[in-house]
Amino acid sequence: MSSMDQLFDRFGDLLKSWVQSDPGSSRPFSDPFAGKFSKSSGDPFLDDAMDELDAFLNDDREAQERLRREREARARAEERAARPAAASGPPAKLVAAYKTLGLAYGAPFDQVRTTYKRLLKEHHPDRHGSSPEAQLKATETSARINDAFRIIETWRDTGTLGDE
Repeated sequence: MSSMDQLFDRFGDLLKSWVQSDPGSSRPFSDPFAGKFSKSSGDPFLDDAMDELDAFLNDDREAQERLRREREARARAEERAARPAAASGPPAKLVAAYKTLGLAYGAPFDQVRTTYKRLLKEHHPDRHGSSPEAQLKATETSARINDAFRIIETWRDTGTLGDE
């Protein structure tokens, strides 16, 4: 048991002894506030915190996991709601990045990464050192490939194009 678990166990014992009507009795813990307050305080953050505390103090791992998943789902929903509405479809810059790599918009990221590596290897300036013109063209092409990959990767990681 970690020191943090021990701390919370002690805290739970302290709370139980504090709210017992007769501290010297061996009666099981009873809730002196039962029926006096509703489950909901009206503050969703407080209600969530109390649910998490209850699950922790009761060592209810299933409830803890369920509450964690619900909290993460709410955070993702809030993040999506905060993004600008894409009524006209995906950003043109993102679609162009996929096109630069020769992929259809929305291709799986594993495919994007594989294609990026293949194209970069094919168009790397060091492979085209035979003439200055070919090397310059390969440098420009490599820069476009790198930029396209960066745009797609940033979109996948943050939901933005990185220049916003």
